[in-house]
Amino acid sequence: MLGILNSALLDFRYLQIGNKQHSPYLAAWSCRNLLELKVITTYVLASADNAKTFKNDFVVDAKEFYEAISKRHRATHPKLIAAWQAGMQEFEGDERRALEAGLQREIERGPQTQETDEETEAYRKLMDEFGISPKSKPMRSGEIAKLISQNEEFDPMFKVCSKMMHRTALSIAASTTKGSLDEVIPLLASTGTGEFLAIYDLIDQHFRARGVQLP
Repeated sequence: MLGILNSALLDFRYLQIGNKQHSPYLAAWSCRNLLELKVITTYVLASADNAKTFKNDFVVDAKEFYEAISKRHRATHPKLIAAWQAGMQEFEGDERRALEAGLQREIERGPQTQETDEETEAYRKLMDEFGISPKSKPMRSGEIAKLISQNEEFDPMFKVCSKMMHRTALSIAASTTKGSLDEVIPLLASTGTGEFLAIYDLIDQHFRARGVQLP
């Protein structure tokens, strides 16, 4: 709950900045985050099993995070070698020999993924200990919205935000005309503010029902 509140407060601040600075990109990004946080909050507070399921997603997320870094290193290492080889052609004599020696060491060393591979394996073991399937994927916010029967409200606004915050044809075209998406900012601001207040209210009610005061 503390993580959700911290995240919601940060996203709300960015929403205010996006609104004040007339940035549809920033407003859409923060609004979408708040949409996601609201359905996550609703889902987690619905039952202890839901809370446990979402908490387990942290382990899966962390495993995928380090796994992706390792994959990135392996994919880009050949390009590093190729760029090194191409740049070396401009040098001669001692400089060329020093570069060749360095290149050979880099080739032998290969992509440096030992630390991230170890982290990946550590989280794989945690998944096994927690009884999480090795094929498990973190739940997407759209799936969570469907589970709590809020997808009809969630999906359309989520798509609006995504079209603006990702480099879609729409957002790219909009960048050529200043202020072309400014008219949607009030919608983003009001929606995001509503989600922020709903998140706080949900958690506040949950805690009050159990005699716990929010800090």
